[in-house]
Amino acid sequence: MRTFFAALLFFALFAAAVQAQAADRSIVFSRIGDGGQEAWTLLKERFEAKGYRVTIYQAEGVVEKHVEKVSRINRGPGSIFLALLLTTGEKRGVVVAVPEAEKGEGPFLTIAEVPARFSRESGLLGGDVAAAFNVKVKHLPLFPLLGVTMPGAFVQLQFQPEETGDVVSALLSGVERYFSERTEK
Repeated sequence: MRTFFAALLFFALFAAAVQAQAADRSIVFSRIGDGGQEAWTLLKERFEAKGYRVTIYQAEGVVEKHVEKVSRINRGPGSIFLALLLTTGEKRGVVVAVPEAEKGEGPFLTIAEVPARFSRESGLLGGDVAAAFNVKVKHLPLFPLLGVTMPGAFVQLQFQPEETGDVVSALLSGVERYFSERTEK
């Protein structure tokens, strides 16, 4: 009987550890635009196959709707936030940007000041993703990251349709590098 309870306790602890690890590897994508359906499908499949919990929200262009959606995002699971614009075109182009955050003081922050709390981690995330594409990170005021309470970055990827797999793999590699650097500490 003791062996049974010991095994049961072991499996309960193991399940809790796996669940905690999955929660730590949770990504919220903000889908900007309507294009790139094939790329979005592949992106979700590849990230989930690597053990990431993926949540995708359609980005909003109106402040009121954005605030409403960000409120839901902040209450849900998420370790990092990537605002992603995927487009196909003649040439390949990549832009990776992190928020140029306004620093606030006091216990209450405005929606524009919230990203400053995560500026260091956002910079590391943006750097890892940018390195995967061999580009430099830009620092910009980013509407899609207003009010988001986790490290985040904006990524714009333009590619030819036959490059979809390579682009998704590079993005995955940058995100994996970010998470692996966090777990090594």
